[in-house]
Amino acid sequence: MNRVLRTNSMRSASLRLGLAMLLCWMSAGTAQAQLQRLFPSGSLKGVASFGSWPNITINCVPYTLGPGVRVLDAEQRVVLTGQLPGLESAVVFLRDASGSVFRVWLVSPKDPSLATVPNAASNCGFGAG
Repeated sequence: MNRVLRTNSMRSASLRLGLAMLLCWMSAGTAQAQLQRLFPSGSLKGVASFGSWPNITINCVPYTLGPGVRVLDAEQRVVLTGQLPGLESAVVFLRDASGSVFRVWLVSPKDPSLATVPNAASNCGFGAG
């Protein structure tokens, strides 16, 4: 009977499978860390402070969140508008033709994707409220 051979071959096959899964799991983190997000043209970056709906202040300049605004966090998940008041974060945002903010990405200030995004206008000088 070949019971010993079968056990060894099954053990080595499961060991190889486990090793392959471990390598895939370890490399997944480095692959995600290397991805850079692409923001649409016309995007601006700044530091936002969300007030009561629909008010937002970016770089000390007041803006209004437009109807149907989409706010995405660093993992590209939608942030509900009820979670926004009181939140302060570095952001990348887009404005529509009427000047309302209609797309907001919450980002880390050290995100390498921000290198290509221009800064929004700032009103945070001396005497600014």
